[in-house]
Amino acid sequence: MIFQIALKNFLRQGMRSFLNVVVTALSMVAVVFNLSLYNGFQDQAVRNMVATDVAGGHYRHSGFDLLSPMEWEDQTFQTPGVLTSLPATDKTEVLVLQGQIFPNRRLFPVQLRGLEMGQSLLDLPFQKLEEWTKPVEDIIPIIIGKQMAGKSHLHIGDTVVLRWRDRFGAVDALDARVVDVVPLINPRIDEGVVWMRLDHLRQLTHREGEVSWVAVKQFQGEVGNTEYVPPNELLKDILNLIEQDRKYAIIIWVILIFLAGISVFNTQYLNIFKRQREIGTLMAFGMAPSRIVRLFTVEGSLAAFSAVGVALVLGSIIFAWFQSVGLDVSHLAESQIPIRENIFLKIDPIEVAVSLLVISAIMIVVAWAPVRKISRVEATQALRGRAIT
Repeated sequence: MIFQIALKNFLRQGMRSFLNVVVTALSMVAVVFNLSLYNGFQDQAVRNMVATDVAGGHYRHSGFDLLSPMEWEDQTFQTPGVLTSLPATDKTEVLVLQGQIFPNRRLFPVQLRGLEMGQSLLDLPFQKLEEWTKPVEDIIPIIIGKQMAGKSHLHIGDTVVLRWRDRFGAVDALDARVVDVVPLINPRIDEGVVWMRLDHLRQLTHREGEVSWVAVKQFQGEVGNTEYVPPNELLKDILNLIEQDRKYAIIIWVILIFLAGISVFNTQYLNIFKRQREIGTLMAFGMAPSRIVRLFTVEGSLAAFSAVGVALVLGSIIFAWFQSVGLDVSHLAESQIPIRENIFLKIDPIEVAVSLLVISAIMIVVAWAPVRKISRVEATQALRGRAIT
């Protein structure tokens, strides 16, 4: 009976109920959209880094630190036989050393990264290096990323002096030709990096069979004196960055819930104020104050439940459209975020369900809070419209 009366009263409010439901539904959609966007952002960033650099983890020299270039030359090792025997689809050997190039008579420190040719574990567009079968004599073929090309002002076909130090400490230099400039979605392997064939870099630095790390498809157990670095450790900086940004999403979440709560609270308070005579009449007919409180609480709660239905319909339409176009993040081209393509939502059903339940619960509490005054109302005062001011 109480539910039927509450439903009739809710529908009788017309535009006020409609606006209340729409505001709450939009808040729900915005909260879920925000969470899904962060999930999609993280998922694409991780996927891009795994595909281009991290793979299933690295086997490295114990203590190797990519941020300590002065120690790179002392932290190479001979590729263990267990890793050498893996197929090209399951491992990639990489050698990283210091070097310098001199574009337009300027000194430009770079990472010299030698990549094993024929590998298919990492998704890197280095076909031009694979096609270069001539031995290293007077020209070294190199590939650079678009960010690197922009900062060094180098283009395809340009020749630049490349200098390096071999394993014996001797400094040598040769002309290097840019055989290709490729778009790399991972800035870690673009900015300040010059890519070479692994056999060429080994030949120039007299480091036959040596690597800085071996990227593998999956963990191969303990291998010699190497240290296995899992993907989570290699992705720690980008995951921490996204997690830090996610904290700001909580602020947006609180603001949206606050606005939706204020909407429901105002509607309930206005209902009680305008319907004092109705409350007095119900009391005069013997309805207990607790039942009247329940009646108005159910009335306010209907807005939350209706908003869930509207949010599911409206959200499905908005999300379907967004998934067809994505979010353009081309403005991040100069940042350290490993995303260049459009971002798409990654919807977590558990997050959606929890978000809707939490918001609905808050709306019900907010609907009940202003109704508590009814329990202290006197019927005579309510009939005169002076019980609540």
